[in-house]
Amino acid sequence: MAKPRRTPADDLREIPPREFVQARNALAARLAQSGRSAEARRVARLPRPSPVVWALNRVGISRARELRLLIDAADRLRRAQLGRGDQRAATEDYRHAFEPLAREANRVLRDAGSSVSAALDRRIRSTLLAAVTDRGLRADLEAGRLAGEHADPGFAVISRGPVPAEFLRDRPRNRPAPVVRPTPAPVTRPSPTAAESRKVRRQRARAAREAARETQALQARARRAERVAQAAAKRVEAVRRELRALEERSATLKAVAEAARRAHTARAGRTPRAG
Repeated sequence: MAKPRRTPADDLREIPPREFVQARNALAARLAQSGRSAEARRVARLPRPSPVVWALNRVGISRARELRLLIDAADRLRRAQLGRGDQRAATEDYRHAFEPLAREANRVLRDAGSSVSAALDRRIRSTLLAAVTDRGLRADLEAGRLAGEHADPGFAVISRGPVPAEFLRDRPRNRPAPVVRPTPAPVTRPSPTAAESRKVRRQRARAAREAARETQALQARARRAERVAQAAAKRVEAVRRELRALEERSATLKAVAEAARRAHTARAGRTPRAG
């Protein structure tokens, strides 16, 4: 498989996040001065990568062989969870391949002067897990071009259980159930006390069912409210990120325009005047 052609953006991906904006602006200005205006605009629009994305892209390039072993282990675990292989052995192979790369991403961040919190480590692991189990993302990671963070994917590898085997089997065709004729019970007349007791039990059971339904409804509303709150928080954070990105792009475009203006002025000053 041929490697993708290297671009100026690939050089920027090697720059730590805290130095990214300055390096991006300088590169965009150089491209503008050399007459590559379209490429300069593309570079100026590049967002600053998160520490997680930057570290995983570095690992994807520097530990290509270990990453390929992890991808193969993830594929074997997926097949085992679908009933095609030893799941215990596949899980162990996956963990042995996963842990060194997660620790290496932590080390890359620390070497770049960033502190690695427990929350940041969880984001690294979640994104790495998503990348190696998604065919599109794994290609980006192997090329060192992963663009964003990702959540834990849909199939379980560590935290969730395996896919139930009964989901994989063919469902039996509908067959009529055998007719079982009940044996008639002897007719007895209940005493007034027994009939009253049954009535009380039925009332209590009905009240318990209604209470359970109300509890379930309240729990469902609470879950919906929590999901709405989480979605709102994510939207607010997304708007903040977009605002920061727009501010950075505005500053970059100003720098590009200023560089282009200076270049134009310099060229105009060198043009000989008509005598």
